[in-house]
Amino acid sequence: MICMLTIERTTVFKRDFKREMKRKYSYFLENDLRKIIEALADNQLLEPRHRDHALTGNWSDF
Repeated sequence: MICMLTIERTTVFKRDFKREMKRKYSYFLENDLRKIIEALADNQLLEPRHRDHALTGNWSDF
C-alpha cells in the first residue's frame, strides 16, 4: 500500500519562495527543497541535516 501525503503550499510560502528564488542560492534551494518535499510526501525519513528539531532563542515558543 502506497501512502502519499498531500503537501499544501500557503500563499505566504509561495511569496517567500518566489522572493528567495531571485537570490544567490536559488539553484540549491529549488533542488534541495524539491527532494525534501518529495521525501515528506512519500512519508520517508529525512536526512539528519533536515531533521525536525526544537527551536531555540526567540523561536523557542513556537
